[in-house]
Formats: sequence, structure tokens, C-alpha cells
Amino acid sequence: MQIGGATAKIGDPTGRLVSRGDKPSYEHEANLTSMHTQMEKIWTNVEAYARRHGYESDSSWRRELLDNASWINKLGVVEFLRLMGSGMRMGAMLARDTVKNKMEKGDGMSFAEFTYPLLQAWDWWHLYNNKGVQIQIGGGDQYGNIVAGVDGVKHIIKNHSSIARASGMNDVKHVPMGFTVPLLTTPSGEKFGKSAGNAVWLDKEMTSTFDLYGFLLRSSDAAVERYLKLFTFLPTSQITAVMSEHNESPNQRVAQHLLAKEVLELVHGAEEALGTEKQHRGMRRSTSASNAAASSGAPADGARSDGLPQTDSIARQTKYNSLPPARTSLPISLVRDHPFSRVLYHADMVASKTEGARLISKGGAYVGSPQGSVSDEVIFTSITKDLEEGQKAEDFITDDNLLILRLGKWKVRVCEIVSDEEFERRKTNAPG
Repeated sequence: MQIGGATAKIGDPTGRLVSRGDKPSYEHEANLTSMHTQMEKIWTNVEAYARRHGYESDSSWRRELLDNASWINKLGVVEFLRLMGSGMRMGAMLARDTVKNKMEKGDGMSFAEFTYPLLQAWDWWHLYNNKGVQIQIGGGDQYGNIVAGVDGVKHIIKNHSSIARASGMNDVKHVPMGFTVPLLTTPSGEKFGKSAGNAVWLDKEMTSTFDLYGFLLRSSDAAVERYLKLFTFLPTSQITAVMSEHNESPNQRVAQHLLAKEVLELVHGAEEALGTEKQHRGMRRSTSASNAAASSGAPADGARSDGLPQTDSIARQTKYNSLPPARTSLPISLVRDHPFSRVLYHADMVASKTEGARLISKGGAYVGSPQGSVSDEVIFTSITKDLEEGQKAEDFITDDNLLILRLGKWKVRVCEIVSDEEFERRKTNAPG
């Protein structure tokens, strides 16, 4: 597996109409360190997950994590142009949709962006010649880059065979090959990712295990079977059986819970997956008990009104992603007679009161309607300027003393509203 420490400084123009902005070097280094740590953890979890499903370790499990900065930073421009650049035809490169779209509909194609596929091709040549890497796999949007790699490696082998170190380079069995896989999309065809606004992250600081589980729990009935086949090692016979059980009682979301638990085990390990599953199921049970009690007029036995609405428990990635847990407490004094912009700030959903007011003015903030206890489906109302001026936040506190706030599509905060005395007591008794 390769990390693009060098190519990240240029940025892949694929699928973009606007060029990426420059980032300071320290940010590149921090990102590389994070990616390296994430990949190492995931591979460790994958191996443990595979063993649990009966796969025995063999030579195919060999892996290596490389950073292309270790060879591209040493690459001379003359050597690069002589070996790789001499074989790349301008007509073929200009005909690619990525280039045409950016030149005709976007802000133009810089020379650096234009050379990005050649640098990726050089990566493959380096790995082919030094590591024996014959196959490259990428998403469907990487087709052009992969084709450039195939062409580049073939060109160097044909015209500069003297520098090829591995034996049999010209044998048909060693021809470079590329595979592309379809991009992951929702049933409506929308892709997942940062630009689509529905990204999830492997870093727990950016998407908590609770939020990742919730994101997967939201998977539609139409997509969950496909996701189980794509992202888990479960045998198809078990997936078929689970889907049959799921179809009998879709509201139990049996398939979605299984998907969430299995994917969390892959990403964060078995212990994290089990703990997060218990947390979600426990909150769902508590919610159901509270709702049943509210309907009957009787108190729920042992139930706590802390059910985070399942359909809105996902934190959307924004610059406020390093957030406290999706549930928090607020003293009544910070809610009563305060505008929503201040309440959003006190709930740690925005960085400042001004930012809260700006989000409200753009229609990006919502409040859950106060219709009794929290249920599995929460009706959200946009916090418009008129609403801000006509009603205060305390008007939206539920019977369970909860205030439910949302930013954008997914970032939800369930605030338990308590007395100032109780808030101070909890703060004093908090660990640490």
C-alpha cells in the first residue's frame, strides 16, 4: 500500500473543476502521520478479523506501507522526462475527461495538475521495478491515472529495458494490469465523500465510533445487503439468512446492526465494536421504554430518557469535528432567554456566537420539535431568523428535558437540560 507524501503536494485534479488550495508543509506532515497510523491499525484489525472468520495466514498476507516521497523527492526532472515523459502522448492526455472538463468548465489545468498522472505512473514504475508490483487497484474515478500507469510502465520496459532489474520483465505474465472498482454510492446515486458532505472518517477524532456505527445504522434497506457483501468477510449464506430475518421485521434493523458492528471491528477492533453496539442498542431500548411509558402514563422501569434519535446520530465532518460526545448536559441558565445562536455555542456545536448566527442566517441550523419524549424519528424545524426572534430555545425542550439541535444534515447534539445546581454537581464529580 502506498501513501502519496509527494503527490499530495500537487493534488489529484480528477473530478474537480476548481484547483486545490496550497497547504502548509506541517499540515501535510500531520496528515501523512495520521494516514500511516490509520493504515497500520486497520491492517492489524483486518488480520484479526480475518482469523475470526476462519482465514489462515499465508504468504498472501504480506504487506508493506510506503510513502512515495521517499523516491519522488529524489527524482531528477531530466531522468523523469527522459524515461517517462518521452512516452506520454499529448493527444491522449488532453482527451481525458478530467482535463477537458477542468479546462472547459473549471478554472483551467495547471502544469502541475497535468503532470499528476505521470507522477502516479512513475510510482507504479518504481514499485514494479523494485517491488515486483504488477497490479494496481483503484476506484472508478482513478481509471485515467491507472491507464497512464500501465502505459508508462510498458513504455519504460520497451524503450529502457536495460534499467529493468527484475528478470522476465518482457514476459506476458509480467505485463502491468489495472483494476477499477465502482465508487461507493447511495441508492440515489450520490457518492460518499468530503465534497458530497456525507463523509465518514477512520480517525476517531473526526468520526467517533458512536457516530460511525450510527452512520452505518442509517443504511437503507435497499443498500444494506450490498454493503454487507462489500465491507465484511461474512459468507454469502449468512448474509442471505440475515436479510431474510431483516425483511420479516425491518424496524429492528437487524442487517444494519450487523453491518455496523462488523465494519467497526474492521476499522477500530472487536472491543470497540462490541462496546459501541451495546451503547446503541441500550439507548434504543431506553428510548422505546420511555416512549411506552409516556403513552401509558406510567414510569418506565429502570428506563432513562437518553435515547439519541437513531436517524440523526451521525456527525457530519466540518471544521467543528473535534466535538464532545453526541449527548451533553447544559444548565438551564445557558438556555433560558438565550437566542439559538448562543445555545449552539454553549453546546459546543460552533466555535463562536457569531458563527452560530451565520449558520442560522444560511438555514444550516435546526431544532427538534418538542413532541413529548424523544422517538426514533425526530421532526426538525429550521431555525430561521423569524423563529429566532419569535421563540426561545427553552420552548423546544422536550418532556424528557432534552433539547435536540442539528447542524447541516448529520451533526446532531442531544442536550440534557438540568438545573444549575445539578450541572455544577456533575462537573465537580466528573472524572479527571
